[in-house]
Amino acid sequence: MIRRRKVFPSWAAAILVALLAFGPRSAVADTIRISGIGGAAETIRRLGEAFRKVRPDVRFVLLPSIGSEGAVKAVVAGDLDIGLCARPLTGEERAQGAVETWYARTPLAFGVNRSVKTSGLTLASVVEIYAGKRNYWEDGSRIRLILRPPTDSDAPVLKRMSPEMHVAVGSALRRVGMTVAMTDDDLANAIEKTPGAFGATTLALVLSEKRAIRLLALNGIVPSVRTLVDGSYPYSRTFFMVTRKHPPAAVRRFIDFVRSSAGASILAKNGQAAVQ
Repeated sequence: MIRRRKVFPSWAAAILVALLAFGPRSAVADTIRISGIGGAAETIRRLGEAFRKVRPDVRFVLLPSIGSEGAVKAVVAGDLDIGLCARPLTGEERAQGAVETWYARTPLAFGVNRSVKTSGLTLASVVEIYAGKRNYWEDGSRIRLILRPPTDSDAPVLKRMSPEMHVAVGSALRRVGMTVAMTDDDLANAIEKTPGAFGATTLALVLSEKRAIRLLALNGIVPSVRTLVDGSYPYSRTFFMVTRKHPPAAVRRFIDFVRSSAGASILAKNGQAAVQ
C-alpha cells in the first residue's frame, strides 16, 4: 500500500465509472444508488437484500467506496440516492439540500494482525504506541501502526479519548514514513497483510466483512454491541444515511426499513447498535 494513495482519482470519476458499468438508471423504475464509507457498505448490502424480499421491485446499486465527503457531494449533485457518512452534515451541506438520518453506532476499536498475541491494551499503552514511545510487542516483534488521514472521521473520536491521545494522534500523523490508509478497506487490508500491524477500525467492518483481524479489549472491556449499549465501552463511530430533502418513495421506505426492528436485528448481527 502506498502512502496517501487514493483508490479513485475523485468521487465523481468513481460514480461515473460505476454508473457506466451498471447502465442507465431509467432501465429500472426504483433503483437506489448507494456509496460512501466502506465500513458501513457490507451491512447496507445485507439490509438491501432483506428489504428486497418484501420489495423485489427495488434494485440496489452499491457503488465503490468514496468516503463521507465524497458521498455527501454526490448526493447533492444527484449522483447518489443515499450517501453513507460517518459524521453529521455541516451547515453548508444542509444549506445545499442534504439531510442526514442517524441510523447506527458501532464500537471504534483497535485491531491487530493475527500474528500479534496481545489480547488487550490499556488506553495508556495505546497512547504510547501513537506517540512512538512503544514500538515492540511483548514477544519482541515490531509494532506497525497503520493510520488514517487527519481528515478522516475516526481522527476526532481518537483524539477525544483523552488529552494525551489527542497529542499522540497528532504526533503520529506528523512522523515521516508512517503508513496512511486512505479508506476503511485499505486499513483493514493493511492490518491483515502486515505482521505486527495495529490500527483503529470498527466492529462493523470486521464482523460484516469477516475480516482476519483480532479486535483488542481496551482497559479490560471487549468492544461489542452489548458493551457499547450499556456504556461500558465508550468509543464509537456513528453512521448516517444522507439524502436530499425530498428523496424518492423507495428511498424513504428503505430508510424506514433500516430503522425498523427487522433492520435493528441485521445491524446487531453486524456489530452495530441501531438508533431509533
